[in-house]
Amino acid sequence: MLLTKPVSGASLAVFRIALGLVMSLEAYALIRPNPAALTTGTTPLATYYTGPDIKFHFPYEGFEWLPLLPPQWIYWLVAVQALAGVTMALGFRYRLSAATVFLTWGYLWLVESTRTYWQSHYYLECLLTFLLIWMPAARRYSLDAWIARRRGSSGSVPYWTLLLLRGQLLIAYFYAGVAKLNTDWLSDAMPVRWFVAQPHVTAPYEPYLSAAQLEFFKRILHSPEFAYFISYAGLAFDLAIGFLLLIRRTRIFALVAMVLFHGINHFLIFDDIGWFPLVGIMTALIFLDPDWPERLWLWLRRPRLSKPDWNWFAAGAILFPMVGAALGWKLKATEALVRPQERHLLGRCTALFVVAWLAWQAVLPLRHYFIPGDGRFTYEGLSFSWRLKSEARRAFAVQLFVQDPAIISRDAMGRPQIHWSQWHGDKVIYRRVTPGQINWRLLPEIVVLLEPMAGERVIYNPLAANIQTEAESRQRVSRIWKELYGREPQGVRRTVPISQILDSIWEGLRASGREQEAAKLADLLSPIKPSSQNERDARQAMKTRSDIGAMLKELIARKDKETIISFLRAMDPFTLEGEQSLAVPFLLIEDPLLFHPSHEPPARLNPSAWRHSNYTRDQRHAGEVYTEGQPLVIYMGEIGPEARHALPQACIFDSQDSPQEAAYIWWNSLKDLTMSKFLHMSYQAFYLRRYARRVATLWQKEYGRRPSVQALTAVSLNGRPHQWLVDPAVDLASVPARWFAHNYWIKDLETRRIQPEALLERPTL
Repeated sequence: MLLTKPVSGASLAVFRIALGLVMSLEAYALIRPNPAALTTGTTPLATYYTGPDIKFHFPYEGFEWLPLLPPQWIYWLVAVQALAGVTMALGFRYRLSAATVFLTWGYLWLVESTRTYWQSHYYLECLLTFLLIWMPAARRYSLDAWIARRRGSSGSVPYWTLLLLRGQLLIAYFYAGVAKLNTDWLSDAMPVRWFVAQPHVTAPYEPYLSAAQLEFFKRILHSPEFAYFISYAGLAFDLAIGFLLLIRRTRIFALVAMVLFHGINHFLIFDDIGWFPLVGIMTALIFLDPDWPERLWLWLRRPRLSKPDWNWFAAGAILFPMVGAALGWKLKATEALVRPQERHLLGRCTALFVVAWLAWQAVLPLRHYFIPGDGRFTYEGLSFSWRLKSEARRAFAVQLFVQDPAIISRDAMGRPQIHWSQWHGDKVIYRRVTPGQINWRLLPEIVVLLEPMAGERVIYNPLAANIQTEAESRQRVSRIWKELYGREPQGVRRTVPISQILDSIWEGLRASGREQEAAKLADLLSPIKPSSQNERDARQAMKTRSDIGAMLKELIARKDKETIISFLRAMDPFTLEGEQSLAVPFLLIEDPLLFHPSHEPPARLNPSAWRHSNYTRDQRHAGEVYTEGQPLVIYMGEIGPEARHALPQACIFDSQDSPQEAAYIWWNSLKDLTMSKFLHMSYQAFYLRRYARRVATLWQKEYGRRPSVQALTAVSLNGRPHQWLVDPAVDLASVPARWFAHNYWIKDLETRRIQPEALLERPTL
């Protein structure tokens, strides 16, 4: 019987050694800083498992019962995996070592799916380590074999072990090709043209190339022709490589292609695929004859290159320049190295297991084709389907809203009302404005602003009182403060344009010897245009502000927090968000007694110390009546990751631009999730549903009633226009999840073809 046919155990032993060492390297990668960890200097272990800000995790469906172990246990777990990987490679207590690697890696794979869901090679490693537990992979090149050498074992293994591993690898590669059989990949070379346009593609080679060489290199890499070549070459490779490895004539050619494929991926295109290239190359060796390590050793002792088959050599070189010449050599069949009478017993369930495993692996990736909708967007049935970088997505940060009628409802006349007595937070309304379109005459004379990096500030708005001079503004502030608080403010200073702020920061960097950072900032000191004559100017101004904001965040992260924020507190209102600097004198009012005593920036106002008056109420809301006391109103534009520290867990928002809209409760997800989990949730509807259920549970624990939770998140697939991912009107905390059918609350992909202008963009993915 073919499954019990004895073959040399050398190839399986090398497979064991390679996989064991890779799993030790995977453990090492977890404790090593990684750019994919989002925060500079952060390790994947801290990002996903041990970070102090981790409060919630996303295990795979069906494994919600699996707890996230305490950080010290996670570190021990990773250490055990690293050690078990080495002992597995050495073949010492092999089955115990393989089982330990599988259990430790399997736990890390299952307990936090946001790390592993998008990386198919983690899934492959999990499957392969599981299969090796049941295989006699330590009969050659192992300490176990050396210890048992007196028993006279031949070192052979049953053929089913090789058949199962080859079948698993063939399925993984083949379905990676199937995933690319779509219009985006074939007609538009998307998302490959985005991948090759990323800065990390050329950055490692810039020190070694002249300016002309670098420009030529970039011109080739960023050209549509190169993107199409990589797209079609990658598709052909994935679909064919498994079958080419099975055929003796094409086996050497396939191995050469395997090395080139993974080498290009690792050294040129991707910087976030970890050890997958090494896994791909080493595991592919299982397709060679079972005794290939012994034959290689004999060849190394007496190396000689046999003559190629010139017909195949020439045809291959023409069809596949350079690489195809490998078709000229055909590996000879292995001579029988085991005794003809030797047979391996087949376990009662072994044949059934081999057939069932391969059938399951062959069918599982197909299920999303039987679910209505585009699984690339909906993620319905897409798990475990070997996507391997076949799509790219961009998403706006998801917004979660809590509906609790006991807090926000409408009265008998249909007017919205807030029941502050039912609200457990501060009596604060965060009012959204649109920087660049703010009508300051409609805002209060004394206005509280919240900006991402500056924190909360008290600003005197002279336009509300029609004041034109700084002297009048200062006199007005002094009189108001004495009336409200019985004292003068500690300090009053005029706000200044962002260019002056950047000049001050630049001088500070120069003075402290940080020339490189100062030079980088100097490139951004060109004026931000207050208005734009065309769309191109507007986009350039937006990019400049974005670049400035990114650098300021970088400086804040490098222990310059207090210094940078102290500078930013003096800037004109919302200037980093696109608001024009006005000629009238806006004043920053410094009064530490109004702020929380914490010395940790950014500053936060203390609502209980705030005094309400006509000076603090805008004209639009002058007729409003607050039956349970007036709230503190804080005006803000868009706020990103800084919301983690700047805003409470739940906030009440309304809009200055849309006064007809009722106030709403906004849930600050970043207060509860790491940035990594937050971003993953923005892309994937099932993550969003699971987190919405958590929000409803937390709310119920605090308020004694279960609210509805709704979400707004828009996703772009391969450059299409952003569209809603889920129905904004649906209560995500109560909807069911169907794993083998379409979920009505998930939107289907609306734009079937990518718009031409999207092909010209070079976004950061």
